[in-house]
Amino acid sequence: MHKPAPWQLLLLLSNSLIISLTQPATAQEAPLKPTARYAIGEDVDLGQIIGEWRDPYPEIPIFACVCDDAVCDNSESWPFREFERYQLTVKLGPYNAGVAESIGFNCFDIETGRRPSELADGGIGGPDQPGSSLGIPTADVLDEGEQLRLSWPNGESNTIDVDGWNIALLDALDCQTLTQVPQKTFTARRIIGTPAVDAQTGNVAVPVLLEECVETQQSAIFVVDPQGVGSYALYRVQVPGEQVFPNEFSSYPLNSITGVQYWDSSLLVRHGTASGAEALLVFRPGRTPAGEWVSCGVVTPGEGDSRLCEQQAES
Repeated sequence: MHKPAPWQLLLLLSNSLIISLTQPATAQEAPLKPTARYAIGEDVDLGQIIGEWRDPYPEIPIFACVCDDAVCDNSESWPFREFERYQLTVKLGPYNAGVAESIGFNCFDIETGRRPSELADGGIGGPDQPGSSLGIPTADVLDEGEQLRLSWPNGESNTIDVDGWNIALLDALDCQTLTQVPQKTFTARRIIGTPAVDAQTGNVAVPVLLEECVETQQSAIFVVDPQGVGSYALYRVQVPGEQVFPNEFSSYPLNSITGVQYWDSSLLVRHGTASGAEALLVFRPGRTPAGEWVSCGVVTPGEGDSRLCEQQAES
């Protein structure tokens, strides 16, 4: 084989160097923003979209929207896709949220819980309160959260002590040993926040604090199904996790519950971390008044938000 002369090697090296120096550098494309990735069909954490909107639009409310029809066709506007019943999305401003409601969504401001029509009209009230329909009670919290009072339009009422309510939590934090245990039964300490009344059924979703330590709350939702004025049936809302529930009296824990409300008998639960991160869980009507978990989405990003939607198996 012919061996190249030294001058030929130098020529080859110089030519390759010239080629490498004269080739234009490939420009690195800027990454797409979450809203753009969401619009092309990518599965994007809703918290990233909310984070994208926060700085440029600090005064515009952001709405969480839940599809309430069999299909919500949002293909004519952002994010240009169809949603199935109980799927979550987010909208910027009351106008966009109002458009979403016209195609089958239920939307509410993630900060105040108000409907888009209330903000568009300048209203300051919250969602319509139940109690005007015959047979639907109103709910009040008494004795610093230790009692629930249900009142009916005919003037009758029933006061319920919540300290007898109990639930078995899976993968619970034991505050005495500061360790995680496979299962532990807790008793309600007090009601936190405002109970929600389903205007169609009269069921009452009651958020309760079970235990609190090292800046961590363990909470749960109980649903009261009134059986007339003087009695009731009690159900536990089951938040799913890695394991299948052993029975209907168990659940994975919620963090700090920041709000509960009903939309067309679907229960929406907001819970969050001590740092301010929040997620929205949706429970559709099921075989019991407690409903069935269908979806979860982070609505306020922050430290620990990845743990707020860790559901991996439905009960």
